[in-house]
Amino acid sequence: MLAGAAWALVAFLPATPAELADWKRIGGTGVSAGLAGPVGRPVDDAWFSADGRRLYARLQGGALWASEDGGGAWRPAQSVPGEPRAAPDPQDGFGGSAKVLRNPYRTGVLYALGEHLYRSDDGGAEWTNLTAVGGESVIGRWQDVLAISPTDPELVAVGNAMGLWQSHDAGVTWSSLNGALPNFPPARFLPSGAGTSPSLEADSLGTLELVRTAGGTAWLAADGRLPPRRPPPRPERAPRPSLPDGYDVSNRVWRHGEPLSDDLTECRGRAACAGHSIVSFASNGQLWAGTSNGRIWVSSDDGATWSLSWTDPAEGDVTSIWADTGAPASALALAGGHLLRSTNGGASWLDISSNLPPARWTAVEGHPEAGAAYVAGPRGVFFAHVDLRQPGPPGEWNEIGGNLPSTDIGDLALEPLRGRIYVALPGHGVYWTRTPQVESALRALSAADLSERPAAPGSLLTIFGTKALRARADGRPAPILDAAQGRTQLQVPFAVRGRSVQLRLDASEASHVLELPLREVSPALFVVAGEPLILQAGTGALVGWNVPAPPGSSVLVMATGLGEVEPPWPAGLPSPHASPPRAVARIEAAVGSSAAAVRSAHLAPGYVGIYLVEVAVPADTPPGRACLVLRADGRASNAVDLIIGR
Repeated sequence: MLAGAAWALVAFLPATPAELADWKRIGGTGVSAGLAGPVGRPVDDAWFSADGRRLYARLQGGALWASEDGGGAWRPAQSVPGEPRAAPDPQDGFGGSAKVLRNPYRTGVLYALGEHLYRSDDGGAEWTNLTAVGGESVIGRWQDVLAISPTDPELVAVGNAMGLWQSHDAGVTWSSLNGALPNFPPARFLPSGAGTSPSLEADSLGTLELVRTAGGTAWLAADGRLPPRRPPPRPERAPRPSLPDGYDVSNRVWRHGEPLSDDLTECRGRAACAGHSIVSFASNGQLWAGTSNGRIWVSSDDGATWSLSWTDPAEGDVTSIWADTGAPASALALAGGHLLRSTNGGASWLDISSNLPPARWTAVEGHPEAGAAYVAGPRGVFFAHVDLRQPGPPGEWNEIGGNLPSTDIGDLALEPLRGRIYVALPGHGVYWTRTPQVESALRALSAADLSERPAAPGSLLTIFGTKALRARADGRPAPILDAAQGRTQLQVPFAVRGRSVQLRLDASEASHVLELPLREVSPALFVVAGEPLILQAGTGALVGWNVPAPPGSSVLVMATGLGEVEPPWPAGLPSPHASPPRAVARIEAAVGSSAAAVRSAHLAPGYVGIYLVEVAVPADTPPGRACLVLRADGRASNAVDLIIGR
């Protein structure tokens, strides 16, 4: 059952690049930040129609949306010529920076919009704070838009720095309208681990992470911080790049607060280029930086010296740089709508745009093993077959079309091991689809977290690039547990030995040979859709935000790669339910910064190649996220989040 669930998440579509992709939204259009509901970005205006049947919301950028069901569903709208607008009148009398508005449908009722929302029922003599809970606003700070229904004066909508909110009782209770309103904040992808959903960095909300809730997956603001004031619109010409840990940029490159470069915009105080900055950055053994005034700089000595690699101020922003982590001399860069490739450390660049439609492309990603490059921007998502490590002409660019909303794409991320591509659409959220171009890249990954790691006796592997009919490991049969178009799941025989193992995969069309490193143990914890497979020991419930693990309780961790078992057990055969074979290796665990007792470690009853490790959660573990790691004979697994309750 577990292996089947994992396969459902890593299967590839057999589509060709010319076919329409099936894009799926993950999370929603709102973000959880501990308020009365999901938050969004600010709205510029909101009002009810004269008959009270429709609520309009004008978003930043000018898009107008309308709802006829109280915010449950929204559709694009245009102002109706001549329709009277029911709007409250500005008044004086509250003081400070608050804006006071009169309810046009109730005599003596005033509202004051400031950090909180206030109401007065006696013309301003006394005021009631409608949004304060524990000193904070339950709907977010800095109210600046108010709409009152002409047919129900108790029905009000408020826009602030965190989106659009509604009350049916004149402000006593509140609900969010951001869950369906296409008002997702502009966001950039952050580096994420293999086989996991991406994290985001959003304007005014910091880091966003995808979590599982009772209603499905949702975006969560990791630190829950709120903006001190309504954030200004994000500058179009100088977006902030996503940066590796420790790095920061302005017109210089910084690391841990220390400068690594001079002014790479070369403005030197000249008014003609004031305001320019570094807008793209990448690190792969070399450092690569692109500026908003058309310069690409490269450092091969960790920032000690920088070389001007490319310049053409007429091209404008160098909006995105992708650097090949497997080949430090290789990189792609988007400059003024053109895609450039270097295979010699930036000594020269070749324009490989060919038939790519002209546009101000915003993001580029590469997949060297599949020989493919991807770009995204206002014209959609395109890919071409490109040798990213050797000079040569690119293939033809093709659009990855489909059911994406018609809007500019803000950022792009590639999860190369699972073959997924993600796009962030301001307003609409995050979507993903599979990349059929990756199917042809033959590679063997751990079935637990789809990462590149050594094999181990008895471990489970996922082979991408072929549907094998038979498999052998060093001449021994390797049981195939599942096989479909372009992929195979198999178990490494327990009897293999040495520092490497040779896999022979016989498919209907050809045979393939892979040489993999082999270790006695190679622990990996199972992760499905970014969530670790950890169960409560008492109930078997999947641990997560809905069902956290209490301190002092025990959890069952699903793993593979723990090596030999005692008594010996044949590969390919489900483990027995009574007295399952135990792991021979010394198994240790850590939860957060504390060692955690391992109560048992054995093959999971009824499964093939999966181990079940019972871990005691330390009693002093604080609530929230805790990092869980297993060690087998001292070798560490991947780290996963364990959600701790109170």
